[in-house]
Amino acid sequence: MTFSQGGNRLKDVPNAGGSSVISEILSFELLQKCFKADLIKTEMEVTYFPEGGSITDYVCQVFGTKVGVSVTRAMKYRGGEFTTDDAEHLLKKKLKGVLQSNKNNLEDWNKQILHVWSVNKDVTNTLIQVYSNLPDNVTSNTVIFITTSKSADFIYNNDVILN
Repeated sequence: MTFSQGGNRLKDVPNAGGSSVISEILSFELLQKCFKADLIKTEMEVTYFPEGGSITDYVCQVFGTKVGVSVTRAMKYRGGEFTTDDAEHLLKKKLKGVLQSNKNNLEDWNKQILHVWSVNKDVTNTLIQVYSNLPDNVTSNTVIFITTSKSADFIYNNDVILN
């Protein structure tokens, strides 16, 4: 796969850690291809005050608007069924982090996208069901963008070698 300039930048600069590099690169590539997003800053380039809380994966411009983007993956670790409890835990945790990074960032974005990679349609349907019942104070000012990926295990286990 050939990445855009922004995707290559996400690939080549230091990441905050974890096994999320591929899902973050592909998140940007999807936003770039579908909405002509331009990468502004990577997660290690974003500044916060105070420091030490939740951080955003990247900042981009979409339709002339600067937005923060946080990326997560929805799946059941160690096998089994992804339940409504799993979805509620994931969404509340990530949305709480989004609200904190919105409050503490010094980048002047007005809205954030939570991009959720879903391993299959059942997980996607569970996420939608749970999201629709979350309180407004948890979901405010965040666009949820769910991408259901079939036959793309590498998004979830980060086992692709990037050159």
